[in-house]
Amino acid sequence: MEFLFITGGTSTALQGLATLSKYLFTAGLCMIVVMTLAYLWYTIGSARLAGQVASERRRGQSRAKAGKGGKVAADGANGGVATLVRSDVVLNEQPDGETPIALNQGLIAIGRVGTTIGWFAVAMLLLSQVLRTLVTQHAPWSNLFEFSVSFTTALLFCYLVFEARFHERVRAWGIYVCALSVITLAIAVYVGVSYDLINGSAQLIPALQDQPILTLHVSMAIFAYALFSVAFGAGAIILAQGGEGQRFAWLPSAEAADELGYKAIIVGFPLLALNLILGAYWANYAWGHYWSWDPKETSALLTWLIYAVYLHARGIRGWRGKRIGWLLVIGFAATLFTYYGVSFLVPGLHSYATPK
Repeated sequence: MEFLFITGGTSTALQGLATLSKYLFTAGLCMIVVMTLAYLWYTIGSARLAGQVASERRRGQSRAKAGKGGKVAADGANGGVATLVRSDVVLNEQPDGETPIALNQGLIAIGRVGTTIGWFAVAMLLLSQVLRTLVTQHAPWSNLFEFSVSFTTALLFCYLVFEARFHERVRAWGIYVCALSVITLAIAVYVGVSYDLINGSAQLIPALQDQPILTLHVSMAIFAYALFSVAFGAGAIILAQGGEGQRFAWLPSAEAADELGYKAIIVGFPLLALNLILGAYWANYAWGHYWSWDPKETSALLTWLIYAVYLHARGIRGWRGKRIGWLLVIGFAATLFTYYGVSFLVPGLHSYATPK
């Protein structure tokens, strides 16, 4: 992966930091791939476990209707608890090591391994970006490659914080976060190679040289986009569950997903607001006017307004279910356009993300 080399300086020390940054980035990328495999295993196993539990419940209900099994059958008809814990009824009917309880314990272990690898991936990517900053002498988000790596780091960090807080309620959609991270980094590397953005030695344009304002402005966007991405996972689950209840037992219920999505938006929404305010201040400093209806500005404002509608609809109007799920999906679509669409499709003041 020689193309990942960063030529940010001529001194031996800087060359050493650049090389180390390359290896850390590569290590972080590999860890995310391994994390993805662990979460894929967890997801498939969770779906299989849910199928086993549903099968045992149906079996218990059938026994209850037929008047067989006494108390065990009655317990099965009330939710299948006894069919999961009575070894004489269920456990010896399953292959060794494949009972619902044993499988669940294995899934928990696999999920924890994936989580641990995820934290290491965050550490590797973060340290890689810190070293890149030392080499290039500017924050690591002056182009789409750097921004994408920073976004992926923030996305994984935000998801892992949610997982640490809610545990198994969140881990079920960890595979989505992993997949999004892999796709984002793949696009970042492709764009970096195509536009020679991986080379960190290019001189920044004047508009990007006011570091304090730029750092705050872009960092707000990175974390806001990361939280909106997490919320999209919640919205997709709400829709998959039919707006209420738990159609798929291996996923969080629609109500739990709604709560988690709200917690992500309630943090990301003010961050995007700060991003817009700091962006206006920065625009006046760099270009002499606070607002110019640049495509990036307009798209970011539209995204903010969509999430404002979401908060109003959920908090004031009391919306729940599919309508809230669709608002989260629409908000994420606007986020994607702000992230990628403006950089690739629409010319404007923010077109420096990919040089022409």
